[in-house]
Amino acid sequence: MARRADVLVIRRRLGFGAEGRRERFAVLQSDLLTDMETVIVAPLDDSASMYEDDPLAVHASPKEAGTRGGQVVLVHLVAAVRLDRFESVASGRLSPKTMNHVDDALRTALEL
Repeated sequence: MARRADVLVIRRRLGFGAEGRRERFAVLQSDLLTDMETVIVAPLDDSASMYEDDPLAVHASPKEAGTRGGQVVLVHLVAAVRLDRFESVASGRLSPKTMNHVDDALRTALEL
């Protein structure tokens, strides 16, 4: 079961990121939607200078992402993915502060 703010690792590549790397996704959907076969997620990428001024790229610490280096949540690439495509255990968990930034970026992207 995926919970909001969990960072999940996909079992098979979706095509985002470099070859041979584990693709990570942040769960964006509400915990009220636990019985669905799909989960609403946004991919993570290595933090880089190209994301510095991007309002739709939310920075996450290595601890949150379950990685060695900083990451960014790419909110504009939100997708629904079958839950069975992910490993069963989360690799990390975004903090409430980071999720607030993700929510702000989603509101900006969707003009809510």
